[in-house]
Amino acid sequence: MAMSKTTKKKYLKALNRSLKKEAGKDFGSSFVFYPIGAKPKDATGVTASDAANPQELQVMEAVQARVYAEFSSTSVAA
Repeated sequence: MAMSKTTKKKYLKALNRSLKKEAGKDFGSSFVFYPIGAKPKDATGVTASDAANPQELQVMEAVQARVYAEFSSTSVAA
């Protein structure tokens, strides 16, 4: 699914909001654009901000799957 710059920003914000809600505000990592440091228009994906352990990555993977499904269904409906 190709995303506009604005949609990419909203997607990243939704990922981090959902991650904080599920894992707590003290969770060690957050989602950032990939490649790390990329601007939204140049981003090709998202990744973890820090080296996350396997348990953290599992939580992040579940959050990303849910948020992506929500964004996919929204774009199909639009």
